[in-house]
Amino acid sequence: MKLKSILLARCPACHEGKVWVGLFSIRPRCNVCDYNFHPEPGFYLGAIAISFLLTAIFTIPPTIALKFFEVDTEILVLFPFLEFLFLGTFLMFYCKIIWLHVEHAMTHRLDSKQENHLSRTQSTSPSKPTPQDQQNPKNQNPLS
Repeated sequence: MKLKSILLARCPACHEGKVWVGLFSIRPRCNVCDYNFHPEPGFYLGAIAISFLLTAIFTIPPTIALKFFEVDTEILVLFPFLEFLFLGTFLMFYCKIIWLHVEHAMTHRLDSKQENHLSRTQSTSPSKPTPQDQQNPKNQNPLS
């Protein structure tokens, strides 16, 4: 994962294509490398939950502090609303980008492990007999 790609909201695969279209929409695919930004329905649900949790963590303690210092009721009501509106939008944006980058890093790592495993099992498995081996019984594998 590249921090610059996350901060600039770029594709996790090629680090060039833009993830966002406009302010609230994620592209279906990367316009540079065709990486799928929506691998399955509900993919960003975890990012939304984490964004909501972080927004609550950053909003509730200051609101309690405002109540403790006996701030005006209008400010006490307005502060959490504005913080959820602005901070929540910002966190939602970057939580989705981070979620996409983590998913790419994990599946890329799993894909490479699977490819390594497949290449090892294919190289250690007995080879199929060639037509020459079938004619000459000395060259045949005794296990087959």
